[in-house]
Amino acid sequence: MTLHGNLTWQEYNPEDIFEQTRRKNRIILMTFPECSEKLGLEPSILTVAPDGDNVEYSFKNRDFNDNDVNMYLCSVYISGMEEFEKWAMRHDQNKIVVGGYHPTTFPQEFTNLAWKIVQGPCDSLYKTLEQVGQIVPGIVTDKRIPRREIYDIYKNQQVIPDKRPEQTCVSINTSVGCSMKPPCDFCASPIMCSKVVSKPLELVEEELLNIRMYRPEFCFIRDENFFMQRDWERRLQMIGELLPTPKVKKPKLYLFASANTITEKKVQAMVEAGVYMVCLGLEDPTKDYQKNEKLTEACALLHEYGVFVYLSFIVNPLEIIGKEPATQFYAALNNRLKELRPEMICGNFLMPFPGTALWDKYYAYVDREDYKYYDSKTPFLVRNKKLQKKMSLFLIWHQWRYYTSRFYNRNVREFAVNDTLHNRFIELADQFKEGYETMWDVRT
Repeated sequence: MTLHGNLTWQEYNPEDIFEQTRRKNRIILMTFPECSEKLGLEPSILTVAPDGDNVEYSFKNRDFNDNDVNMYLCSVYISGMEEFEKWAMRHDQNKIVVGGYHPTTFPQEFTNLAWKIVQGPCDSLYKTLEQVGQIVPGIVTDKRIPRREIYDIYKNQQVIPDKRPEQTCVSINTSVGCSMKPPCDFCASPIMCSKVVSKPLELVEEELLNIRMYRPEFCFIRDENFFMQRDWERRLQMIGELLPTPKVKKPKLYLFASANTITEKKVQAMVEAGVYMVCLGLEDPTKDYQKNEKLTEACALLHEYGVFVYLSFIVNPLEIIGKEPATQFYAALNNRLKELRPEMICGNFLMPFPGTALWDKYYAYVDREDYKYYDSKTPFLVRNKKLQKKMSLFLIWHQWRYYTSRFYNRNVREFAVNDTLHNRFIELADQFKEGYETMWDVRT
């Protein structure tokens, strides 16, 4: 008697048959653009991954034999659209499921590239895919935690002050969405989820115990605005109590917040839980934002309790064309930085996201080929390539000047300590230095 083609009972190996079946039912997870070992965050698509040892995360967006794959789950960000499109055209589109920001806002761009297009947050794959139609809303059951075991968490090398390259950083979301009214005109978060939806405490506890196994020295709380949750204090307490290990008694936490939500009670609770840095949006230093009416007071309060301040800022390239506008903008920025004394800064060029208030104002400047430049470091709204390159340099250069300044090293912290922040800017210095020797005259 033969089994499975020409196999006899004597030749039959159950393990071989299982492996063949497993490979036929492979589910491949991918993120577009491709993950970076230097700057990558833990892929959010891990939340959608179903159970089973047939599920794999592909760190590289390579080609697969479609005959060996049952389904491709692809998370697509706007800057990865061109990369995804080229990849999808080489594969069986009836096996492709897409989700993420770009499929949520522009689902029509995927109708010829994927079997199912999932909009918004999702943690229940099969319930979502059972819905009728090609474009379906993601279903959230709040019963799943990300499958981190299929992803190499140790490649998650984030740029953080005082974090050494060999130290481990994990991340967690205890909520999704943002309820800021009106929403910030540049922010895409309300498009994915227009209100704050908190995960059940028991699910947060399960996830904390899961990431605790990695013995993290650092943890990024990725909630868009942690303090919008009514029970934020309990959640912060849970993180502070459940994340420590015998090896790391008090992991360093950092989180997003709005300056207007910062109070002394909250800062005290943060310090107790192990928060060492808070990310606040400085945004455009020449404009006033409702959420930043108390930014100066918030930064002073955080520093009073020894908490680092991380300020991100936005540069509108269309408003700094010419020497005088650029000089005025960066002078305002540098003055604000000296007032607020942030330990970390991050400059981003204005990116008008589809669905935001800015989109109607700037969509005429955006071509489809610009999608790949949605990396926050390319001023693609300016069409002149030479000017783009110069603006990109100045964005990095002014951050470099702040970090290497006597003011920063005497009044904020020492920069050259070989942490991931220092190492990243050394890489950027080397990247931009060629051709700009006279401008880049300091290297620490």
